[in-house]
Amino acid sequence: MRVISYNILLLLILMSYGVAILSSSVSSELPLKIMLKDAEEIAVTNSLVLKSLKDRREIFQKMSKEKWRNYLPRLSLGYFGLKNLNENQTDSRFNDIRLQLNQLIYDGGETALEIESIKLQEIINSQDWIISRNKTLLESRKAYIENLMNKDKVFLFSELLRKTLSQINEAKNEYEQGFVNSTTNFEAESKIRELELFLIKTEGNNEQSEISLKKALNFPLATNLDLQESLLLDFILYPPDFDKNQNPVEVANRPELKKLKVSIENLKNRKELSENYWKPKLSLGGYYGKNVNGALPVENEIYGFNINVTTQIGSTTNQTSTNYGVQTDGTGIQRIPGFGPQFVGRGDNAYNSNTLNFFDDLSYSRKILEGKVSLSDALRNRKSLEIDLEAELFKSQSKVKENWQILRISNSKFYLALEAWKIAIEKYNAGFLKKSEFYSAEYELIKSIDELTTSTGFYLTSVMDLGFSSGVDPSELKLYEYKKGSGNSILANFFRNQLRSNKQSNEDSIQEDLAEELEE
Repeated sequence: MRVISYNILLLLILMSYGVAILSSSVSSELPLKIMLKDAEEIAVTNSLVLKSLKDRREIFQKMSKEKWRNYLPRLSLGYFGLKNLNENQTDSRFNDIRLQLNQLIYDGGETALEIESIKLQEIINSQDWIISRNKTLLESRKAYIENLMNKDKVFLFSELLRKTLSQINEAKNEYEQGFVNSTTNFEAESKIRELELFLIKTEGNNEQSEISLKKALNFPLATNLDLQESLLLDFILYPPDFDKNQNPVEVANRPELKKLKVSIENLKNRKELSENYWKPKLSLGGYYGKNVNGALPVENEIYGFNINVTTQIGSTTNQTSTNYGVQTDGTGIQRIPGFGPQFVGRGDNAYNSNTLNFFDDLSYSRKILEGKVSLSDALRNRKSLEIDLEAELFKSQSKVKENWQILRISNSKFYLALEAWKIAIEKYNAGFLKKSEFYSAEYELIKSIDELTTSTGFYLTSVMDLGFSSGVDPSELKLYEYKKGSGNSILANFFRNQLRSNKQSNEDSIQEDLAEELEE
C-alpha cells in the first residue's frame, strides 16, 4: 500500500510539471510550442483538401485560355501529294503546299458563355476552398480548446490529489497505532480511490483530446505538442447580448450561400447555352500556296477564300460551304467536303456545298430540359439553404446563451464547493471531521472544478460554432478576448494559487495552503 502510494505521488508530481510519460517510449524530440493562432495556420497549411482545391485553380485558368483560343484565327500549313503509276498510260504526279487561315466570325455567343461559365466555376471552386477552410479552422479551434480544457483539469486535479495522497502515510500510521478504527480507515481509502479514478478518467480524456488535436492539425501522433495558453488564465469571456447588437449577424456572410448564388448564375448560362442551339455559326477562311503537276518543288501559285455556315433546326443540322479560288497555272485539286478531290484548271474555280444531316443531334431537347430542371432545383435549394443557415445561426446563438447560463451556475457551484472545502479543512484540523468526510468535500470540489472548466470550454467552443454559422471570425463577435494572464474565470485565482503551490516545498501543510487561498 505504501509503495503504491509513493509511486502514484511521484507520477502526479511529474505530471504537475508537464512531463509526459508514455507507456511504450519517451520521445526525445523537443516539444512543438503552439498557440491557438499557430494551430489555425498549421491546420490550413496541412489540409490536403485545401491543397487540392488550390491546385484546381490552375485548371480553370487553362480552360479559360482554351476557350479564348476560339476568338483567334486558326493557322495551319498543309501538304497534299498524289502519285499515279498507270499501266498503258502516262504516270501523273501532283504536289500541293498551302497556308490556310480560318477565323470564327459568329457562334451565337457560345464561346462567351463558355468563358463566363468557366469563370463562375472558378469562383465556385474558391468558395469551396473558403468553406473547407472555415470547417478546418473550426475543427482545429474546437480540438485546441478541448485539449486546453483537459490539460487545465489534469493540472488542477493532480495538484489537489497530490496534497491528499501526501496524507496517506499519516492515515496509515494512525490506523496502525489504533487512533482510528478500520471502518474510518476504509472509508478514507475508498474516497481516495474515487479521487484517483476521477483523475485517471481526466487523464484519458486529455490523451484523447490531444490525439484529436494532432489529427486536426494533420500531425503524426508521435509529435510532442506544448500548448502555450491556458483556458482559465488567458481567455476573457463576455456575456452574449444578441438583442442589443447594433450590427446583427446575417447569413449572407456564409460562403455556402455565395457559392449557391454563383452556381445559379452558372446554371443560367448553361441553360442559355443549350437554348441557343439554333443560332448559326459563321466562319471565314482563306488560303495561299503553290502546287505543281509533277515532282517537287512547287511552282504554280494558288489562293482563295471560303465561307462556312452551320445551322440547326430541331435535331437536323445543316452545313453550308462556299469556296472561291484561283489556279494561276497548271492543274490543281480542290478537296470538296463530302465529295472528295476534284481537278481544276488554270483560272478561277468555285464550288458550293450543302449537307443536311437528319436526326443528327437528338440530345438537344434533353439538354434544354436538363438545364431547366437543374436551374429550378437550384432556385428551390437556395430558399431551403437560406432557411437551414438561418436555423443553424439561431441554434448557435441559442447554444451560446445556454452555455453562458450553465457557466454562471457552474461558477456558483464551484464557489459553494470551495467554501465547503475550506470549512472542511478547518473542521478536520480541529478534529471535528472524519478523514473520509474531508475527502468527500474535496471530491465535491474536484467535481465542481470539472464542471466549471468544462462549462468554460463549452462556452468558448459554442462561440467558435457561432462564428462559423455567421460566416465571420469568432473574434469579431466580441464574446471573448485573448489576453495573457488576464483570464476572468472564477477559477483563475484558484489556478494561480495551485501554480504557486506547485513551486513550494512538498512538505507544506494543508493549513498553509488554505491560508494562501483565503488571502486571495
